[in-house]
Amino acid sequence: MFPILLGLFTLSWCSIEETKEIMQDWDKYMRGFLPDDMISFQIEKGGEEIFIETIKKTPTNIRGTFFIPIYTLDTIDFKVIDPSGSMIYAKMMKKEAVFSFNATEKGDYQLIFQNKRAKESKVVQFAIDVAKSDKEEIEQNDIDPIENGVQGLLQKIRDVFYSTKLNELKSKGALADVQKINKQLMILTFIETVAICGVTAWQVYYIKKLLNDRRLV
Repeated sequence: MFPILLGLFTLSWCSIEETKEIMQDWDKYMRGFLPDDMISFQIEKGGEEIFIETIKKTPTNIRGTFFIPIYTLDTIDFKVIDPSGSMIYAKMMKKEAVFSFNATEKGDYQLIFQNKRAKESKVVQFAIDVAKSDKEEIEQNDIDPIENGVQGLLQKIRDVFYSTKLNELKSKGALADVQKINKQLMILTFIETVAICGVTAWQVYYIKKLLNDRRLV
C-alpha cells in the first residue's frame, strides 16, 4: 500500500512541474494552433508508431502536442527523422509535451513515438499542425482595426476550443488510470484483510492451545 501512495505523491509533484513547462511551451510555440489532425493510437509494449509527413515546400513549421494519461509514471519517446535520416528533434521520456520545429528540407519526415520502458501498451493522444509554406501571414497594416479585432477574437475562440478538446481527451485518459489504481488498491486491501484475518485466527488458535496445555499440566 505504501509504495502506491508514495508513487501517487511523486506523480502529483511531477505533474505540477511538467504542467508548468508545457504551459510555457504552449505560450511560446502554439499561438494560433489549428490542428490538421487529432488522433488517438496505441503503442504496444516495446513498440513504436511512425507517422510520415511529406514536405514539398520549405521552410515549413510543424508543431503539435501529444500526451498519455497523466496519472502514470510511464513515459514515451518522441523523435523526428528528416529525409536525410538524421534525428533533428526529440522529446525523451515524456508523458506530455508540446513540439515545434522547422522543416528545411523537402521530403518525408518521420514522427516516431516509442514505448520502450512501460510494462504495458499505452494510448497516446496526438494533434499536429503543419503550416503550409504557401500561406501568407496577414500583416497588421493590411487589415483595419475592426478586422484585426474580429480575427483576434476568432483566434482566441479556436485556442479555447482546441485547448478544451485536448483537456477533455486528457481527462478521459486520466479517469481510466484512476479507475485502474482504485482497482489495484481494492485488490491490495482485500489481500491485507485476508492476511490479517489469517494471522488473527492463528493467534487465537495458538492462545487456545497454550491454555489447554496449561490445564493438562
